[in-house]
Amino acid sequence: MQRDQELTEKIKNYCQKIGIDVIGFADPALFERYSEENRPQAYIEDSKTVIVIGFYLYDIVLDAWSHYEGENIWKRQFADAVVEQFCNRVRRFLLKNGFNSRVIPYSPGLFLKETAALAGVGPIGKNNLLITDEFGSQVRLRALATNAPLICGEPITKSKYCNECNICIDSCPSKALSAGKYIKEKCLEYLKNNRRKLSEHVFIDCNVCIESCPVGKK
Repeated sequence: MQRDQELTEKIKNYCQKIGIDVIGFADPALFERYSEENRPQAYIEDSKTVIVIGFYLYDIVLDAWSHYEGENIWKRQFADAVVEQFCNRVRRFLLKNGFNSRVIPYSPGLFLKETAALAGVGPIGKNNLLITDEFGSQVRLRALATNAPLICGEPITKSKYCNECNICIDSCPSKALSAGKYIKEKCLEYLKNNRRKLSEHVFIDCNVCIESCPVGKK
């Protein structure tokens, strides 16, 4: 398949213009390791590229959740709303250039951190999060599948940042990283019982694994 360098640059420039902080392109062939529902072909049958974009969480308030349990139960995360809007703008841009795309839902969706690593955006660190040069782990991710033949990045399988660093492991209040791998149950239990309430219906989850990482602190 012939991939289009000019179109790739055009999309990168557009993303930068509208304020997207992180962008990468992954080859759908790399998703064969995942179940069918977690592959881009489940969303665009003739997928040629997965576009992953990221929004920099420059203020912890951006990671707040709006939550209400009542007659009309709702839950919304501000940063997710921002990055979803960016995805829809990219989708419309692709359509104007003659290509189909679909914004990937969170569930079942794609594994976003792994998608970014496959796109060459950055590695997954000991904190079980994507690490970027400029922003560290302070990014919110979302992805699109498209039939546009874009130039894909080189997958990153090892973290050049972590090596002997264990700051996130030592800092995690739930000890969810102490076994050398991420223990989801410990993390979720801590989150459930330690939310920081900003108001009656707005809270922020623990972000120590994000905030403690020294990468991108400049």
